[in-house]
Amino acid sequence: MGIRVENLHKSYGPDKVLNGLDLDIPDRSFFSVVAPTGAGKTTLLRILVGIESLDKGTVYYDGEDVADRSVQERSVGMVYQEFVNYPSLTVFENLASPLRASTDLSEEEIRQQVHETAEMLSIEHRLDNLPEEVSGGEAQRTAISRALINEPDYLFMDEPLANLDYKLREELRSEFERLFQELETTVIYATPISGDALSMSTHIGYLYDGEILEDKPKDEIYYRPETLPVAEYLGEPPMNMLPVTVVEEQFEPYFEFKDGTRIWAEGFDLEEGKTYELGFRPQDMKLDGEDGEGERTIHPDLAFVETVGSTSTLHLEFQGEEIYALSGEPVHLDTDTTLSYTLDPEKLYVYDPDSEHLLATGDKIPSFS
Repeated sequence: MGIRVENLHKSYGPDKVLNGLDLDIPDRSFFSVVAPTGAGKTTLLRILVGIESLDKGTVYYDGEDVADRSVQERSVGMVYQEFVNYPSLTVFENLASPLRASTDLSEEEIRQQVHETAEMLSIEHRLDNLPEEVSGGEAQRTAISRALINEPDYLFMDEPLANLDYKLREELRSEFERLFQELETTVIYATPISGDALSMSTHIGYLYDGEILEDKPKDEIYYRPETLPVAEYLGEPPMNMLPVTVVEEQFEPYFEFKDGTRIWAEGFDLEEGKTYELGFRPQDMKLDGEDGEGERTIHPDLAFVETVGSTSTLHLEFQGEEIYALSGEPVHLDTDTTLSYTLDPEKLYVYDPDSEHLLATGDKIPSFS
């Protein structure tokens, strides 16, 4: 059944951190709680695992109210941002310690379980080392192994990749995805990095202003974000968002930007003269060179380029706003170059700037209905 949270409140003095939060985490899912730093992700995880008390509300594990149960009474493991390992114990002893404290296993059974868990996390060759003698990635694998050693029903992970370099992050992302497909454990993972969530999760919840604004299966929340805050945050880089006004010319509808640039609004049934927020993803922008023209083209200026391997992210300036474009090959262009990009009307998103809700999409956006 998973975890269900109803009307969760938590304040520290006058500061409200969680404000009537509701949340459903499906059983055996990899559920990421995504939000900027300081939004309350850690507080939420600490309440769910039982480390922190709640002011009001209820937490259910598999339909049972556990709000008053201690951590020891819940089948949980916890991995923190910092590498929390016992410095004076070897990696083997770090993994064995939870088994010795909470089970009646024999030493031979403990040894077997330690070796099996260490092999899953690729640290079996480090079992005789102290934590200070292993790499940062291996230290974090040790912490994760210790959290998994008792085979908990729920594993909570609070930004476990935050202190690792880019290469290690990418390596552990792929390992986590593989590992948790093999385990019968529900994972609750907190991160401010949307790429972490999108690469590993089965489900994502976006924490905003003390509440879960949206929680859905990964593909659904990414391809069809129902609210502006989610659309503007979830992605690497996130969706571009610009104000437009709907105008008509010779009975044809257009989205008109602040500088008068227009693109065709084919297929959208929107109110003429009204202002909307128009969204389009960086990977859906087609570079047409410097002379591109037509009813689907915008002309931003290049601010700078970030190239990682064979992929480039172009930081662009358009109408006083920063927008992004992605290229599947390295880009070598001078800054301040004016570029032409074609936007596909069938891949556009339209949001109401007042309610911040999704109003319409192009026909190529999945509906998930």
